[in-house]
Amino acid sequence: MNRCEFIYNAAMTIDGKIATREGDSQLSDELDWKEVHAIRRDVDAIMVGITTVQQDDPKLTVKFYGPLKKYPTRIIIDSRGKIPINARVINFEKDKYPTLIATTTHIDPKKKEQLIQKGVTVIEAGINQHVDLLLLAKKLWELGIKKVLLEGGGTLAWGLLEQDLIDEIRLFVAPFLTGGKKATSLIMGEGFPKILSSRKFNLVDLKSRNSNVIVKYSRK
Repeated sequence: MNRCEFIYNAAMTIDGKIATREGDSQLSDELDWKEVHAIRRDVDAIMVGITTVQQDDPKLTVKFYGPLKKYPTRIIIDSRGKIPINARVINFEKDKYPTLIATTTHIDPKKKEQLIQKGVTVIEAGINQHVDLLLLAKKLWELGIKKVLLEGGGTLAWGLLEQDLIDEIRLFVAPFLTGGKKATSLIMGEGFPKILSSRKFNLVDLKSRNSNVIVKYSRK
């Protein structure tokens, strides 16, 4: 394969929204959070898009388990280097968790230098407006990052799905209906024109808990 594998984990409503129109994404219960952090513990990296960082300022660390023999790398997809230098993903426990910014040649050289001085690894993957995700997947493999957990958001998930890079999906379905054209869906982007041209996954596991449903799919 010579590229890393991607697991897409998300909590969504019955109607497939991972956040409301105001950005509220508090869907998981405490037990689900523990299960998510168990996945974080077992992968090589945790990946989100720049929008997730700007909206939520996540730490992308592992709770409930530890100390770990190896701490996952925090990967941010940031085509233009918009990430704030004071973002928690850059500064929180940086002695344990490496941070990697995947960007393009459009990044400001001064911003790139600032990030490097913070101890961040900066990878330029692509010369266009967006990160070349297939190229990035190959570069991550070369760095020894074999399995990546994608945690957000819908636009980044579409970019990976379009390139047929999502290998596994793990969904927590909460018993809510939110609706809304401006609410963030599980997969955003342009979408496939036909069902036959879309990606098909195989059901691996299905279980329920307190009206919530946890489902796993795989491309294998």
